[in-house]
Amino acid sequence: MTAENSNLPFVCPKCRGELITDGRAAVCPSRHTYDKSRYGYYNLLLTNVGGTHGDNREMVLARRAFLAEGNYQPLASRICELTLEYTPECGKLLDAGCGEGYYTDFIEGALFDRDGATRVLAFDISKDAVREVARKNPRIFTSVAGCYDMPVGDGTVNTVVNTFSPFAREEILRALKDGGILIMAIPERDHLYELKELLYKTPYKNEVKDSALEGFSLIYDERVTFKMELRSPESILSLFKMTPYAYRTPREAQQRLTSLRTLDCTADFHIFVYRKD
Repeated sequence: MTAENSNLPFVCPKCRGELITDGRAAVCPSRHTYDKSRYGYYNLLLTNVGGTHGDNREMVLARRAFLAEGNYQPLASRICELTLEYTPECGKLLDAGCGEGYYTDFIEGALFDRDGATRVLAFDISKDAVREVARKNPRIFTSVAGCYDMPVGDGTVNTVVNTFSPFAREEILRALKDGGILIMAIPERDHLYELKELLYKTPYKNEVKDSALEGFSLIYDERVTFKMELRSPESILSLFKMTPYAYRTPREAQQRLTSLRTLDCTADFHIFVYRKD
């Protein structure tokens, strides 16, 4: 993906110096060194202490299986359209908290077909998730990193995409160029409500917060709602395992879910497009 002894689009997370790679490792002028994994990504996570960071392998694989069926494709398609509209040709886009790369891959493919020159960067705190991105699309520059220590230089990114990831406002403002664009997708009130009806005695609607963000001007927003028809126990279980409900649902409720053969469920999202003030 990168030529020998070439600049990476990422920066050192410790000193924010530029990173030069020889194809095996990346090093900054202060001699901080980062190895390249055999899958093609760099581990730039500052808090790189043992244990699992972010989504574990089971959650990543469940999300990959569920999304591969096209269940969220209407959302991915709309995010792609907005990305094409607001990202300049030959620009730089950052997917901040990319997960296993479902949306990143859609976005990069659309931008590549358009101009073949827009760089797409992606990071996530989960090594298991980033490994999937690197395997799926080697044109994407990938790294393991945290949202609150983004491995990009100040004012170097045209567009930041944030889909269901922690929102680090100050870091996004730092990374964006003047007038840069933030495209953010969040769950709306009715998202997965039928699933929650099965799991909980008192199902709840999602709380939707004020759309105003300090440092940004809202220039467009759109609600995307559609019905998903899940027609196998495997699809239903994958949906459940990729959500936080898998960790806080009583075993009895989980057993009710495993007996289901089909499920019609609402997908309900809100997309916001902001411009950096």
